[in-house]
Amino acid sequence: MIQLKKNNYKTFSNSLLSWYDLNRRILPWRAPPGEISNPYFVYLSEIMLQQTVVKTVIPYFLKFVRKWPDINALAKAKLHEINSYWAGLGYYSRAKNLHETAKIISNKYDGFFPTDKNSLIALPGIGEYTSSAIIAIAFDRKSNVIDGNVERVFSRFYAVKKPIEESKIFIKNIAEKHLPDQRHGDYAQALMDLGSLICIPKSPRCTICPLLAICDVGGSTRAKQYPIKLPKKEKEERYGLFFYLKNKDGAVLFKTNKSSGLLANMDMLPSIGWYEDSNRLKSSPKFNKKKHEFLGLKWKILDQNLVHIFTHFKLNCTVAIATINDENELLIDLDKSIYRFVQKKNMNDLALPSLTKKILNSLKKHESLNF
Repeated sequence: MIQLKKNNYKTFSNSLLSWYDLNRRILPWRAPPGEISNPYFVYLSEIMLQQTVVKTVIPYFLKFVRKWPDINALAKAKLHEINSYWAGLGYYSRAKNLHETAKIISNKYDGFFPTDKNSLIALPGIGEYTSSAIIAIAFDRKSNVIDGNVERVFSRFYAVKKPIEESKIFIKNIAEKHLPDQRHGDYAQALMDLGSLICIPKSPRCTICPLLAICDVGGSTRAKQYPIKLPKKEKEERYGLFFYLKNKDGAVLFKTNKSSGLLANMDMLPSIGWYEDSNRLKSSPKFNKKKHEFLGLKWKILDQNLVHIFTHFKLNCTVAIATINDENELLIDLDKSIYRFVQKKNMNDLALPSLTKKILNSLKKHESLNF
């Protein structure tokens, strides 16, 4: 039975805030000390930071706010343009939710973010964590902000014996008890910074931690054992065949994904075998005896294999190439709102996920091939 350190609640928050005042990260979405946070900046950064590290997010955030400096400007943007600016960040449903939420806030709330949790959670893409972060950071109201960094800090602070997957509710409850009575935004960001800079996953920097004196495992070799995790499951293996079709002018055929599911609204090379739930390829196409046809064309399967890692599966990518002289005849049987030929000079305007970029980069060495 873990004994909660009731006498240390204030020591915890006071020590953390004192450390934060001297060591806070300077981030483009953070308000300088003593200034009021911009709710739009807080919201945008929190959406971008979901499943993405700070270093990766910074240039995307700066690019977004230069293009769309406030929530009303973002609401007026075209989704395809937002997707093109988002390309490379991954988890592409976030971009669609970002746009939908911007339109709701602009139209329903006159461009002002709601300040109550229920209204925030009702917005597309905003859940428990993001709503709590907005309330604490944007509006400086008491709110229990729990992410992976915070879970790690409290798991070590109390040497929580249960795996993190089974102790989330316990950690949420003890974190609530440590909330200070003021400086709620600073406290939430201080916990995030502590987890990102000091209480890091593999080699915690306990010797410079402001909580070292009151932490159960601080300074010992036991610290890196926490949080305890369940054994990792092996990622599912999938196999995909991607079609690279050029016309006589060198333009390439692209397909825009539907508005839901994996890589929603993104521009992709046409593909089979991995995206859909049915008719999955069970092995690499070059070893598969089944004849793969697409658009009735003769395809050459390249002798190469690319691997792209998604959160829940590993995708083995094979590429088939072909050329066509009359794309107009080809497009008769295709939905022109989904399929289109794009010149290479215009590909930067597409909403290309990192998967597609990886495939296109791999094809550069084949450009000299006569196909």
